[in-house]
Amino acid sequence: MQEGPKGSLGGGPVWYTAGWPDLTVYRTDGTRRLWFAELKQPGNRPSDTQLACHARLRAAGFRVTVAFTLADLLAAEAQERP
Repeated sequence: MQEGPKGSLGGGPVWYTAGWPDLTVYRTDGTRRLWFAELKQPGNRPSDTQLACHARLRAAGFRVTVAFTLADLLAAEAQERP
């Protein structure tokens, strides 16, 4: 089970449960496609908590990609187009 946003401190930033990918991406063309993207600086890698969450999402049939650059993210998005 994964929770959504956890809330904020006095109107400050909203945070998610540890490990949840940075972006939830969905299509608006009626295909009901949903996928997730983890954004990382080049040279960094996902934490063990993030990898465990990614594995749960993949086991549920979702695509999870790790993007180190904007080009990586756009390439992943292009693969989702019909």
